[in-house]
Amino acid sequence: MTKVTDLNKIAGDRPATRYDWENQFTFDKLEFAKTPCIQYSSSGTPWMKWVPVGMPKIPKNTLDVACYLYSSREDAESGREFGGSGFFVSIPTSVPEHIHVYAVTNWHVAVQGGASVLRINRHDGGADIFDMGPEDWFFDPRFDIAVRPIALDTSLHKFSTVPMQMFASRERIEKSEIGPGDDVFMVGRFVDHDGGAVNSPSVRFGNISTRPTQVRQPNGKDAESYCIDMHSRSGYSGSPVFVYRTAGQDLTQGKNLALGTAEFLFLGIHYAQFPEMWEIGEFQKRPGAHSTVPLVTDGKYVKGLSGMTLALPAWLVEEVINMPKLKSQREAIDSHLSARGHARPQPIAEADIPEAEAAQKRDAALSRALNTAPKPRTA
Repeated sequence: MTKVTDLNKIAGDRPATRYDWENQFTFDKLEFAKTPCIQYSSSGTPWMKWVPVGMPKIPKNTLDVACYLYSSREDAESGREFGGSGFFVSIPTSVPEHIHVYAVTNWHVAVQGGASVLRINRHDGGADIFDMGPEDWFFDPRFDIAVRPIALDTSLHKFSTVPMQMFASRERIEKSEIGPGDDVFMVGRFVDHDGGAVNSPSVRFGNISTRPTQVRQPNGKDAESYCIDMHSRSGYSGSPVFVYRTAGQDLTQGKNLALGTAEFLFLGIHYAQFPEMWEIGEFQKRPGAHSTVPLVTDGKYVKGLSGMTLALPAWLVEEVINMPKLKSQREAIDSHLSARGHARPQPIAEADIPEAEAAQKRDAALSRALNTAPKPRTA
């Protein structure tokens, strides 16, 4: 009988990480830390491979959770360099292979700023535009978050969603000890180079700086927020922020490692960045001479953006999506699906979701939608 390799023993043979104190700033001698990772042969035999720890490969469909927001249909069609970002969240229904889909962004983008028109990519390379107004979005006045149940066709729209089970809850944050120093990235819209007539989301990287503390939002209310060391700018408001922790693992694999498990969670929604007032420099005619004008305290000044951004935690996004009105809508559509017994592998159309108090009045429209022929799910 073949002796099974003692994986614990192999893990214990990990060599010490080399650190050259004398040449610690010599980058050509930089070495990545390594960690053991269980691999399997084609016949299923386990073996140990030492892999470098670093930035993992981002799952390809992560970019497809992002959508763009504009102030008008014309702006969306032309790809005008103004607006914001958003993303999609999904919640399972009581019937298998059905999901409720929500578009999520900031209140100050879709409602206060009027950038409520949503644009999403199509599989054929074009874009589809949802000409909505500020009044079409749901929000809780306590938070700079706006959501909208949305009808998406999986055969037409190129999209992905952040499932609710991926949200970083308070309990999960505490259990995994996620906090300052952990790596994050956000997916959103770089308005100067955002794809033009179609969405081409960009990714920005950083680290958590502080645990959630009370910060004033654009709506004038204080809310617990993560401070994140990550550069942003106008256009990224409403972007989803993900936190990851990896032990030399590709996030697309989803396998446990010998020493720990990778974390990949939705941390929250980006909504603002701390500003800075910069001193105004002035060169004099004498070569080499330079004087600095004191920081302006009364009058005009140069205002820039710091490298410290703000994100509302995932549990606040969940709280808005679970507001009574939206929750009653989901319960109503779930009851209809269960009663009808249909298994249409499609997200629930927002036009099909009745208000709790008007469910009976819209039953006819709902029945027509539920009797629609199934379409293959591609997202």
